Amino acid sequence: MGITPPFGAPRYLTFTLYPAKIRKQDATSVIVQIAGNVEGRSLAWNFITLNWRYIFTEYGVGSFSFSKIISGVTRTFSTQCQLDQLLQFKEQNADVGFGSASSALDQAIEKTRANMKWVSENQREIRDWFRAEAA
Repeated sequence: MGITPPFGAPRYLTFTLYPAKIRKQDATSVIVQIAGNVEGRSLAWNFITLNWRYIFTEYGVGSFSFSKIISGVTRTFSTQCQLDQLLQFKEQNADVGFGSASSALDQAIEKTRANMKWVSENQREIRDWFRAEAA
């Protein structure tokens, strides 16, 4: 399925909440596919944060790969803002829980911190390389 954000992405994300539109077992793949596109990443993350309670309670642990969603949507997070969003998401949904995504969420937080560190340590060198190549 070639989902090219931003046009079809919000509709497909919404469809993942309705098994008559997108089967439960396919919903994870749709969300992660959308998140795989730079433009779709924030759409997918916002969708997950806004709908987590519903997704988690409606789909149940057995029919939805929660860890794949968290790791797939957050795999490129590398900013303080994104880290803050992850921490807030964890705090705001502690009462609902994360099921199989508990360790994936903790890993996403740690990976975001590691990505932030990498960017901090390498940003100048990469910027200088791009400038030299573009000159």
